[in-house]
Amino acid sequence: MSNEWMSGRALRTPLAVAAVVSTVVVGAAGPMMLGAMMLGAMALGAAQSAAAATYSEAPALKALVEAGQLPPVEQRLPKNPRVLEPLESVGVYGGVWRTGSKPSAPTWNLRTVGYDHMFHWLPDWTGVVPNIAAAFEVSPDARVYTITLREGMKWSDGDPFDTEDILFAYESVFKHADLADFPGYLRSGKESPAKIEKVDAVTFTVTFEKPKASFLEGMAQVTTQIGGDALTKYPAHYMRQFHPDFNQEGLDALVAESGASSWADLFSLKADTWLNPDKPTLNAWMVTLPYGDGNQVVAERNPYYWKVDPEGQQLPYIDRVVFEIVQDPEVLLLKALAGEIDMIGTMLNTVSNKAVLFDGREKADFDFFELVPSDSNLATYSFNQMHKDPVLREVLANKDFRAGLSHAINRQEIIDLVFIGQGTPMQTAVLPSYKPLYNEQLAKQFTEYDVDKANALLDKAGFAERDSDGWRLGPDGKPIEFAILTRADKKFMADSSLMVVEHWKQVGINARVDIVERSLVRSRKNANDHDVIIEDFPGGARDAFLRPTPWVPMHHNAAYGIPWYDWQRGREGGAEPPAHVRRQLELWEEVNSLADPQKREEAMREILQIAADSFYTIGIVVPKAGYGIVSNRMKNVPRTMHGSYWFAPPGPTNPPTYYFVGGKNG
Repeated sequence: MSNEWMSGRALRTPLAVAAVVSTVVVGAAGPMMLGAMMLGAMALGAAQSAAAATYSEAPALKALVEAGQLPPVEQRLPKNPRVLEPLESVGVYGGVWRTGSKPSAPTWNLRTVGYDHMFHWLPDWTGVVPNIAAAFEVSPDARVYTITLREGMKWSDGDPFDTEDILFAYESVFKHADLADFPGYLRSGKESPAKIEKVDAVTFTVTFEKPKASFLEGMAQVTTQIGGDALTKYPAHYMRQFHPDFNQEGLDALVAESGASSWADLFSLKADTWLNPDKPTLNAWMVTLPYGDGNQVVAERNPYYWKVDPEGQQLPYIDRVVFEIVQDPEVLLLKALAGEIDMIGTMLNTVSNKAVLFDGREKADFDFFELVPSDSNLATYSFNQMHKDPVLREVLANKDFRAGLSHAINRQEIIDLVFIGQGTPMQTAVLPSYKPLYNEQLAKQFTEYDVDKANALLDKAGFAERDSDGWRLGPDGKPIEFAILTRADKKFMADSSLMVVEHWKQVGINARVDIVERSLVRSRKNANDHDVIIEDFPGGARDAFLRPTPWVPMHHNAAYGIPWYDWQRGREGGAEPPAHVRRQLELWEEVNSLADPQKREEAMREILQIAADSFYTIGIVVPKAGYGIVSNRMKNVPRTMHGSYWFAPPGPTNPPTYYFVGGKNG
């Protein structure tokens, strides 16, 4: 055997042990109990110490070590770093990832630089994997989770990350009346928050009052509010100075100096990774130029990042990420065509832009990657079955009325004109590709464009009588009239709705389109001051287990029954739902509490069947695959990845392993 082969073996074997422990999977339909996990973690410590000499780092960090400005790499890494297996090949250091983002709600930032949670989705979305966590155990009833962190892990400023940081988030942030609330994945039942207790410096328990089988999945999610990183975004050693429980004497001066209106506002500002570059992070890149300081946000390599590749090279490979902050996506399109965008899957990736990008890809040296959709529908019309007006309530709650309107819609015409032919006619349903939950009745019923069937069902609903202008009369003897509340920031919704109301006129229904700002749509909906709302929904695949809003009123986006949701949450304005909805809400509690994956699926299937029989909403179109663009010099980027909001692409595909050929992006 050659010395070269032996050298490679010596480098890879101990780290391969870490890879095995780091990729223990929890199936997304329910946790798998893995008794050998903790034993593997203990064996890892000895193996990892033997491999310490194999670690290497980026040249810029090595220079800082040699200058005495940074500890050696083996002292910056935890004893059991997470090992990421690159998709194509082990990479090289260097380069700047040029991309883009919006001035507000920076979800692309969270999915790229910001996706380092306690648990991660696997790249194929088959389950979750420990990430910041090194190991875990779950009680048989899915009530108690024991989580072990990575010993020796550090924040980006070199301060230790341990259970004190977890307890600070729990005790001083979530439980404090003036700060962030408990994220949903830390609650069981209607309101009960979990109890978090320290075992030792690297181990803590999370105990729920009721079983919580979706807990680990919750920590893999990305949102712009309280996301899956909530437990790991508050470095206690830094954030205590902005909290009255730890800095009672000096806090007033800090508030006055900052100009904040209160200590709580100052705390929230200082906790925001994208506004405060001084806050330490666990991410692969740390923000050095925040929002508000120009038209860019810049994030640079974290010298204490706790992941390595199979050869012991500390990640990330890419030196820095630069987000061009633009309001108009046209700016990003022009930059992409000029070869100034390396990888992006947001803003510019519209249907209308694809042909232009296709023509320009060779000159700009990029290609496409596919984003597999999981939207249950792009245009869902939710009819307010609990309308405050008793006449409209009787009309909108009539299933035959909704079914008749569904048959009156020419879906293919809308797809051809609004979506440029890129879509499939379907009701709002789990997609056929997700076989465990697909319900053909829910997906296909009442989708045929048939004016005769539409008229027959509207007559059957009790609205056969018309006035002299041909408008159908409601229970009060007056023409049926209602508005479709439509968001101004999504043009395709307005375009679809304008066509829908023309289709409905052909069967004697007089509807109009009210185009308003997104915030106004939300406030009217939450106050139950709407007739019909058009929305786009996720939930077409595995994410049906996370947010099945179109089929059960478990969230405030269930515009077909806001008072039902309020009742379920014990809120003012709630109204007890009918028996079939109560059954769905009971089943939803089971989905979140059952540890048995098969029983969870059974409960979800019953929820969907009740929704199919009830026909709460009308859906128009499910999308074909979306896309993003990636430089031909950028490697380890999958050419196909899940595009769901809940999957948060490209985060689970491990951006720290992306690299540029030759270490340069141009």
